[in-house]
Amino acid sequence: THNKYKLKFSAEEEFPDLSKHNNHMAKVLTPALYQRLRDKETPSGFTLDDVIQTGVDNPGGSRPGGP
Repeated sequence: THNKYKLKFSAEEEFPDLSKHNNHMAKVLTPALYQRLRDKETPSGFTLDDVIQTGVDNPGGSRPGGP
């Protein structure tokens, strides 16, 4: 898949910038967890990048009580 190409880069280079995200993924996905799971693939070819893409694309709304 397209993600095989991404494995040529380090996990640090590929870890998404989630600093402005307000979703659960941004709260729990750490660089260490990303590094540990990014080269895994399901039997049908899905990778962590495939799974988290919607969370990366949709940062979530504003925080309750916040700006």
